[in-house]
Amino acid sequence: MAIFNSPILSSIEGSIKSRLRNIEGRIEKMAANVIEKKNDESLILKQGSVLNNRYRIEEFSKKMEGCNVYLAVDIEGYKRCWGCGYDANDKLDVFCNQCGVELSNRVYQILEADGTNDFSAEAVFIKKELVHPGIINLYDRFFSDQKEYLVAEYVRGAAITDKRYDDRLLRESAIIIADIVEYLHSQNISAAGIETEDFLTGEKGLKLVNLAGLRFMESGISHSRRKKDVKHLAKLLLGLKGDAKEEYKTVSILNKAAEGGFSSARKLSEKLEEAAADTVGGDEISVGSITDVGIVRKVNEDSFGSMTGEINLFVVADGMGGHQSGDVASSMAVEALISNVQNSIKGSKDNLLDILKDSVINANKKVYDFAKANGKDMGTTIVASLFSGDTLYSANVGDSRAYLIRNGDAVQITKDHSLVARLVELKMAEPKDVRNHPKGNVLLRTIGTDPKVDVDGYQTKIRKGDYLLLCTDGLWNQVYEDEIAHIVKRAGSLQDACKELVRIANERGGPDNITAIVVKINN
Repeated sequence: MAIFNSPILSSIEGSIKSRLRNIEGRIEKMAANVIEKKNDESLILKQGSVLNNRYRIEEFSKKMEGCNVYLAVDIEGYKRCWGCGYDANDKLDVFCNQCGVELSNRVYQILEADGTNDFSAEAVFIKKELVHPGIINLYDRFFSDQKEYLVAEYVRGAAITDKRYDDRLLRESAIIIADIVEYLHSQNISAAGIETEDFLTGEKGLKLVNLAGLRFMESGISHSRRKKDVKHLAKLLLGLKGDAKEEYKTVSILNKAAEGGFSSARKLSEKLEEAAADTVGGDEISVGSITDVGIVRKVNEDSFGSMTGEINLFVVADGMGGHQSGDVASSMAVEALISNVQNSIKGSKDNLLDILKDSVINANKKVYDFAKANGKDMGTTIVASLFSGDTLYSANVGDSRAYLIRNGDAVQITKDHSLVARLVELKMAEPKDVRNHPKGNVLLRTIGTDPKVDVDGYQTKIRKGDYLLLCTDGLWNQVYEDEIAHIVKRAGSLQDACKELVRIANERGGPDNITAIVVKINN
């Protein structure tokens, strides 16, 4: 019996008991976690649940601090058009009678407050109806089963802090954010609380998606408040600079802003745009560009992009109204085209027109495959122009246009792929009727709606002093060719020309999104 009382066995026995206690503790903790997870899951809304007799839950998206996030569709979308806000559509209407977008199947993001958070601040912004392409759209706020919900635009993207910023990217981001802040000031809203984490960059460009840092100022935005907001904005942007060196012009401008050198976000934006005009395309070309949501629509489905250097490429696309995710289609097409041209010319710079046309075909495949894989009906127009030496190569699908402006005349390079253009070609309609024909929005060719697409290509000789304009129908439908040529020639800068073109289009109703790229040939 003495052997069982030995110190060695007592030590082993104690060690075993200690291990058993540890195992029991881990089992209890795991059981508690399972129970907690089940409790959490029981609180998550199930797919198919309908909130407020209107929003059908499609899936649980993620859990954020203070709320659950869901994806949902509005089963009564006719009550408020997501494209333009029109509220007099009939229950049986498939498309909006005001702007033409499809009323159902639009995916929304719904945030469910968990009690530690509320959406009272967002309610103020819903009431003010903030409309800006760089700010997430807020549509609705309601209570259901003693919980608070917020309905917002569904935005996908990555944090802007994930990117590597050179001078160009920093400048482009700064111009967009400065424009957002200027708009907020026009609505008596201070941006003093925004942080870089409040922005996403993705399919719809750079967007402010968290409005918690905004503050509505009942008495208006004072001069000192404007200046403070600009200083705060500049400091945020300088935190992103990465590879953008101190001697770069953008960093120099932002340093000046951080020290209080600009009285408004608009002044900062104008200075940054001047820097862009000085640097884009080197000595060979100068560039101005703009996109605007217009007066009627609430979502900007236009996209544009460029590639500059030895070869200069510019692209404009117009997501199709009346289809799901037109904004996604246009941005995806622009990105795919630029990427394909970039990769193709690495091997050879011969047959540039074929490369450009093949890149449009590739963009069509990318959009079509994405739409098919995701069960969406997506489409976009596209027009692209590529400079090499004294030759301009252009390609298009749809009715976004390229114009050559020379000696005070604006001449359309591309051909519209629309029903009305075809009627004009067949002498069944007059050219002057293109802008106001009842079937003016019917397109015969588009990107992303069919597995294959025919692409038209054009080759144009250019010379010093020529201008190229790429634009969507939101511009050319409202501004005539002689007006375009006059504005481009007389404007103080290409960016001023772009702004004036948009101003006139909006003055005449702004029924559609408006996008323009103006390029001047310097050599």
